[in-house]
Amino acid sequence: MYARQVGDRTLTFGVSGMLFRDGLVMYDRETDTLWTHVDGRAIKGSLAGRTLEIVPAIHATWKEWKALYPESQVLKKSGEFRSPYFDYNRSGKAGILGRPLRDKRLAAKERIVGVRSADAAMAFPEKAVRDARLVQTNVGSLPVVLVAPEKGMPIVTFDRRVDNRVLEFGLGAGPPPALVDEETSSRWRITDGEAVDGPLKGRRLSRAPAYPAFWFGWVGYFPSTDLWTRR
Repeated sequence: MYARQVGDRTLTFGVSGMLFRDGLVMYDRETDTLWTHVDGRAIKGSLAGRTLEIVPAIHATWKEWKALYPESQVLKKSGEFRSPYFDYNRSGKAGILGRPLRDKRLAAKERIVGVRSADAAMAFPEKAVRDARLVQTNVGSLPVVLVAPEKGMPIVTFDRRVDNRVLEFGLGAGPPPALVDEETSSRWRITDGEAVDGPLKGRRLSRAPAYPAFWFGWVGYFPSTDLWTRR
């Protein structure tokens, strides 16, 4: 997800119908510049070289979202119930063209959460994160924590820095489940990252940019990516 503001202009986007490294390419209607959807870069046109600002988001099923935000409403789309990507998601082929995958650290269609910083990229296999329930590490210069405390809840990713201090976290008992930092024993809501109890009450963790992706798509854009493995 990206902000549409570039400089002093608000852009509107459409789908170009083209692919770049097996990924969708957007265009903006104001300048006809082409943009990649994986990293938000303008790759051709008058705005080439600019990058869209990332808006952190959560990828979740409706059931998972409701587990985290039970009062949510949804705009229901009418029409065909089955996704047009139903067969594609279950195919072992990597990408539209079915090119062979050179990096075989994971299966081509393994679902991962990708995290980028200014100086690194790391892929976190979804299943491994859910099994661990809480993962904390550094993606280059960015200290992150990924948390999925209960079955049926989405994976949420936070920056672990608060007031120029890097915190270490554990899971606090619920309900609802929460993060508890080891330094002050403050309790942090997973829904919005706010500390609701303890010495850091009122502080808030920032969401870290996290991208749901297939392994082949992520490694196609970031061939030097690290891969998190549970020790």
